[in-house]
Amino acid sequence: MKKFERIRKLNDLLRSPQGYTIIDLEAILEVGERTIRKDLEQIQRPPYNAVFANIYRGKERLYRYQEINFSLRLFEDNNDIREKLNEAINAIKQYDWTPQYQWLKICLFAIENGNIGDMGNVMSFENNANLEGVKHIGNLVDAITNKYPIKLTYKPYKAEEQRIYVHPYHLKQYNNRWFLIGYSEEKLAIHNYAIDRIVSIEHLSKKYIDTDIDFEDYFDDIIGVSVYDVQIEHIELLVNKDRYPYIKTKPLHGSQTHVRDKDTDDDICITIDVKPNRELISLLLSFGPDIQVVSPDNLRTAIREKVARLNSIYDGRNLD
Repeated sequence: MKKFERIRKLNDLLRSPQGYTIIDLEAILEVGERTIRKDLEQIQRPPYNAVFANIYRGKERLYRYQEINFSLRLFEDNNDIREKLNEAINAIKQYDWTPQYQWLKICLFAIENGNIGDMGNVMSFENNANLEGVKHIGNLVDAITNKYPIKLTYKPYKAEEQRIYVHPYHLKQYNNRWFLIGYSEEKLAIHNYAIDRIVSIEHLSKKYIDTDIDFEDYFDDIIGVSVYDVQIEHIELLVNKDRYPYIKTKPLHGSQTHVRDKDTDDDICITIDVKPNRELISLLLSFGPDIQVVSPDNLRTAIREKVARLNSIYDGRNLD
C-alpha cells in the first residue's frame, strides 16, 4: 500500500469514535509499529495539525481524533473527487517528462506518497501573492475548456475601463504574470490580456470562434507573450565572459547558438532567432553592460535609445 493510500485510510480510522491501538492499526494497515508511529507523528505536525484524544483501554492507548469530525485537509473532499484526483495523477504520469516539467513530476510524487505537507522544505515556486486577477483564472479555464466567448471589463494601464469581447484560447504565465490569449472581436486578431487588468468576466451565449492554433508551438519564435506580425530576426549578441556561464545554462531562447569563431578576448558571441518584441528588449536590458546587441541595426538602435533615456534621467544626480 502506497503512503498516500495508507494515510488516507489512517485518516478514516482516526475519525472512528472507539479509537484503535497501535497493534490494531498495524493489523489493518499491514505495516509495522515504527511506520504507524511515524505516520501518527507526521499528521500531528503542520500542515495537518491533528490533535488526538487522550483515551485508553486498560493500559493501552487508543488513537482517534479529539474531534471525530476532523479530517486531514488533503482528504476533506468526497470520494468522487478523490477518485478523480487519483485518475488525473495516473494520467499525467504517463507523459514523457521533459526537463522543464520535472518539477511537476516531483509534486505528483509527493502528493501520491502523502508528503505534500513537506514540499515547502523541498521546493519553492515564484509566486506573487498580491497579484490582482488570479481569482479569474478558474473562470477563464472554464471558458477555454468549454469553448464559450466572454465579455471582459478591462482596465489598461493609464486608460479608462473597456468592454472587450474575447474568444479565449490559452493562458500563459510569463515573468510572474498571467496572460489570457484569445481572439478579439474588436481587433479581429489574436491578442493577449494581462489578467491583473481584468476587472470582471461575463459569460456570453453567442457563437464561439474556435482556432486550430497549436499553442505548444505558438510562442516558439518569441520571448514572452507578445506575438507580432513581423519576420523572425537573426540576432547576434556579445556576452561578457564572466556572465556567459549563466546564459549558457539558462538560455535566452531555445534557438540560442554559440558562434565560436566570433568570440573576442572579453566576450562570447551567441545568436538567437526570434521575432522582436518589448519582452526581448526588456530581457536584454536586464543584463546591463553584460550583453551587447551587434545586429540587427534596428534592435541595436532601440536598445541605444532606451539606454540614452536612462542616462538622461540619471545624469547630474547624486545617487549616494
